[in-house]
Amino acid sequence: MKRKTWVYLALTVLVVAGIAAAAGARGGKEVETVRVKKGDIVREVVETGYVQAGESYDLHATQNARVAEVPVNVGQTVAQGRSLVVLENLDLAMQIDDVRSRLSQAAIAAGGARAGIGRAEAESRDAEDNLARVQELLEADAASQLEYDQARLRVEVCTESLKELSAQLDGIVAQEAGLRKTLAQLEAKERQLIIRSPLDGVMLDVPVKQEQVVGTGTLLAVVAAPDRLEIKADILSDDLGEVKTGQRAFVTAPVLGDKTLAGNVVKIYPRAEEKLSALGVIQRRVPVIIALDDADGLKPGYEVRVAIETLRREGVLILPRESVRTGEDGLRQVMAVVEGQVCYRLVETGISGRNDIEIAGGLKAGDMVVLDGNLDLAENAKIQPVEK
Repeated sequence: MKRKTWVYLALTVLVVAGIAAAAGARGGKEVETVRVKKGDIVREVVETGYVQAGESYDLHATQNARVAEVPVNVGQTVAQGRSLVVLENLDLAMQIDDVRSRLSQAAIAAGGARAGIGRAEAESRDAEDNLARVQELLEADAASQLEYDQARLRVEVCTESLKELSAQLDGIVAQEAGLRKTLAQLEAKERQLIIRSPLDGVMLDVPVKQEQVVGTGTLLAVVAAPDRLEIKADILSDDLGEVKTGQRAFVTAPVLGDKTLAGNVVKIYPRAEEKLSALGVIQRRVPVIIALDDADGLKPGYEVRVAIETLRREGVLILPRESVRTGEDGLRQVMAVVEGQVCYRLVETGISGRNDIEIAGGLKAGDMVVLDGNLDLAENAKIQPVEK
C-alpha cells in the first residue's frame, strides 16, 4: 500500500514538472501584444453639441396686448405670411376710432371752408367790378367821392375775409395731414397685432395661450426653416486654438444609430462665455457653429457628439494610445517584445487621435509591443505574445 502511494506521488511530481517545463518552453504568461503599423491618424476636438435651426426667427410682442387667437401648433408647417398669433389692443382700437372721427370732422370743416372761400371769391370779384364802375363814374362826375370810398371799403373787406378763410382752410388741411399721419402710424401698429410667419417653415415654439395678457418684448412664437439645421457646440477656450473655420466635423448621436453625419465649421463666435460644467466647475467656452452636409434624422434640440478634425496625418507609424506610457522622467516609453522577452524602449511621439498615437521615432513598422503599457512587467521578462 505504501509502495502505491509513493508511485502516485512520483507521477504527480513528474506531471507538475512537465507542465512547468512546458510553460517555460512557451516563454511565460500570455500577454496581449500589437504591432507597429502604418496608417492615418486624426487629431480631434470632441464636444457635446445641440441641433438648432440654421435660419430661425424669434417673434416678440411690440406692445402690451391680449392674445386673441393662436391658430397654429408646435411642429406645424406654415407658409410665409401665415398668421401665427393674433393680438388685441383695445386702447389702440379706441385711439384709431377717435382719430378717424376727428379726421372725418376735419374733412367736413375743410369742405365748409372751401365753400366759404368760393363765396368770398365771388363777392370779392363783384366788389372789384363795382369799384371799377364807380371809379369811372367818379371820373365822369356821375358819382360822389363817398360812393367811391364805400366801394373801395367793400373790396378791402372782401379781400380780408378771403384771407381769413384761406388761413382757416390751411389750418384744417394741416390738421388733416397730421391726423392722417397719426392714423397711418396707429394702423401700422394695429397690423403688428397679427404675428405672421416670415418664411415657409415649421413652428418650433408657441409659448403663449389664448386670453393671455402679454407685454412688450414677450416671446410669442419661434419659426424656422425646416431644411437648414446646424450644430452649436461650446468649445473649451483652451482647445479653440486648434479649431478653424472650414475644418471638417463629424456628428454622432444615439438617434442616428451607426450613422455619422459630416459638416464643416462655419462660424466661431468672437468671445468666450462662462459655463458651469456638470461637475460644477466654471469654464470658459466659445460657441462654434457647424453646418451639416445632411441633417437627415436630426431635429432641433437634439443632443449630439461632435468631433472636429483639427489635424490629419497619413501613412505614419501608429500604435494604440494605451501601449505608450509616460515615465517618471516625463519620457514616453513602450514595452517592446523581442524574442519573447520584454524590452523597455523610449519612443518619440507625434499627434494623438481618438484611439491611436503617432510614433515618430524609436520603433519601426512591424515591431511588436505590449498592448497595455501599464502592465507591471519586468525588463527581460519572458512572455507568450498574443497578437491583437
